Amino acid sequence: MGEFSEEHWRTGLAASLKTWRTAQCPFLMEYSPAVLEQIRREVDSGRSLPGGERETGGVLFGIHEPGRICILASKPLPCEHAMGPGFVLSEKDEKRLAKLIAAPATDPELKGLDALGWYHAHIRSRIFLSERDLQIQSRYFAAPHQIALVVHPRSDGPARAGFFFTESSGEMRTESSYEEFTIETPPPPVPELKPPAVSRRVSSHRRTTSPAKPEPQAAEPICPKCGGKHLRRSRRTGPIERLGQVFGYYPYRCHECLSRSFLKTSPNLLRVARSSPRKRPEERKRARQRTRRELLLWGGGIFGFLAILYYIVRDTGPKPDAP
Repeated sequence: MGEFSEEHWRTGLAASLKTWRTAQCPFLMEYSPAVLEQIRREVDSGRSLPGGERETGGVLFGIHEPGRICILASKPLPCEHAMGPGFVLSEKDEKRLAKLIAAPATDPELKGLDALGWYHAHIRSRIFLSERDLQIQSRYFAAPHQIALVVHPRSDGPARAGFFFTESSGEMRTESSYEEFTIETPPPPVPELKPPAVSRRVSSHRRTTSPAKPEPQAAEPICPKCGGKHLRRSRRTGPIERLGQVFGYYPYRCHECLSRSFLKTSPNLLRVARSSPRKRPEERKRARQRTRRELLLWGGGIFGFLAILYYIVRDTGPKPDAP
């Protein structure tokens, strides 16, 4: 990728861009499909690493004009994953991020471009910005035109993505993107055929009419490794984890660092048992009858076994000598 001159931008490059815009965004957002395809391949490669899956991220570069930004390049950020497989930046990672933002001053491939924002993957969680993501956004990409891109790969279809931006009021929507879109895998090239570059807007799920309800803060579990609040219940495996449920411990998976830990979410098991729905009198009567039948069956079986054992022992005992 060579230097981005004004003439290069005004000629053939602008014709291949796609547009993303919502009514809440104060500027027009355009991007190169090749750049998003490069990011998608990078995210997929992070899922198939020999040491386990890792979330990836980097910086978006392009051109900023009044009322419009154009994403024309991206550079990955090497993350040491000190807190797990999630894209959670350590102090060393943030120093690398600061150098990467200033790369257009020294990198010939980025000459003439500006840092327009950053991107990162959410492998196991939905498309949103966590508290740590919002801290990175406000610390390194606080300009009104700088954005954040979250990519969510899927095994059953194309990857989905969503942009996050600062609205005219100065606030940024973090619980979800205003309009998600898919990153389609390009078809293999056909000889002597050049498909037209038609800008096509992909429909997605909007949440403007029914915003997600925030969970109560008092009942929110906190990740013991990274301090994140976006956790979900994980599936129990093995008898030891099932035994922990008796004492109120459940496994949780953190959406930010992807670590798995056990948290005690039922401090008062007696209260939980009392709050459970009670059985009706007919159900309790049937349960008592079933228990009585089982006791009779087990008692009869044990008595019969002891009787047989008694007769066997008596018959095989020492016999008195004949006179």
